[in-house]
Amino acid sequence: MACNTNDQHAKAQDQQITRFLENVDHKILVMSGKGGVGKSTVATSLAVFLGNQGYTVGLLDVDVHGPSVAGLLGLTGLPLNTIGTQIQPYYYTDNVKVVSIQGLLKQPDDPLIWRGPMKIGIIRQFLAEVNWGPLDFLIIDSPPGTGDEPLTVAQTITGCQAVVVTTPQEIALADVRKSIQFCQTVKMPVLGIIENMSGFVCPSCGNTHAIFKSGGGEKTAAKYHLPFLGQLPIDPGVVTAGDAGQSLDTLTSHTKTQMQEIVSQLLHNLSHQTKLKGGKSNMKIAIPVVQGKLCTHFGHCEQFAILTVADGEIVKQEALTPPPHAPGVIPNWVAAQGCTDIIVGGMGEAAQAILQQRGVTVACGAPVDTPANLVALYLRGELVSTDNTCDHEHGHSCDSH
Repeated sequence: MACNTNDQHAKAQDQQITRFLENVDHKILVMSGKGGVGKSTVATSLAVFLGNQGYTVGLLDVDVHGPSVAGLLGLTGLPLNTIGTQIQPYYYTDNVKVVSIQGLLKQPDDPLIWRGPMKIGIIRQFLAEVNWGPLDFLIIDSPPGTGDEPLTVAQTITGCQAVVVTTPQEIALADVRKSIQFCQTVKMPVLGIIENMSGFVCPSCGNTHAIFKSGGGEKTAAKYHLPFLGQLPIDPGVVTAGDAGQSLDTLTSHTKTQMQEIVSQLLHNLSHQTKLKGGKSNMKIAIPVVQGKLCTHFGHCEQFAILTVADGEIVKQEALTPPPHAPGVIPNWVAAQGCTDIIVGGMGEAAQAILQQRGVTVACGAPVDTPANLVALYLRGELVSTDNTCDHEHGHSCDSH
């Protein structure tokens, strides 16, 4: 009898979770390979900055053993209330609702000595029994690594995507690579990588010092053909704000501007996904060509085919001659044509970085085919990048292209 009762409860909870997730437009798991990289600060900032733009956001802290979201938002010590059978989230602002395991503790410093099944149970409860209401975004802050919590999120929250946070030094990047492989294994798309603590801007002289190196997160994103969302500097103001329970939007420093740019890039990437699914927004896709087919030498092609797509259909195709090859010229020229996407066989890291900074999505590893056929493959999601296609063009380095 007890077994049947448990099965019935699990099925009922599954139905509650499904109903909730049907009313969430975007689910984003913020994860990191190791601790101490500022993951919770990034997750909290994403939620608050999105809320400031008018989106309805739920922020869920599933870091059972080290919850910090409540402290970062000045909610420490506040209990989660229950009305009827539903847990009531904290309202940080009218647009941002927050749930943390810390709200169930008698004292904020009480440890939770739980094994996997208990952790899985509380995550499912926070999805099924919280009065979230409809959400534009559900931001989930998970603990470091690839254990029970992120695995439960991946297996329970359909349509979830990951944002991976790292710092520039190699030991952090090694763990990021594990996070990326985790996402590939559980088939959870990576929405982008954020490099935190990327240089210290001296308040006295204004110079930037790469204390933990810089650029490692961007290079890792390029290697795995993943979007790079941006960099955040080491900022003493972030520590002060976090200790005071204030989010990054209260700062007046360069960090606030950088965070806003990261949010803008994230929204751009999500908008692009909508286009790929047949949304009504127009796309303008560039393809380097020679004799009517893809040219594998991106920086030395005869022409670019520029195809305009509306409602998932090609409505216009034109051929443009690029300017003479020189470092950085052609990527900037492509962006200047108003292109939203580019399909190539291979491309160097420097060219990718320029295009990504200009808001152009790069699809690497395309076969030699006509522009129309390549766009059809792209719109169906059948162009899959290989591990090294964007590093070189047939063995020739093209970083300066």
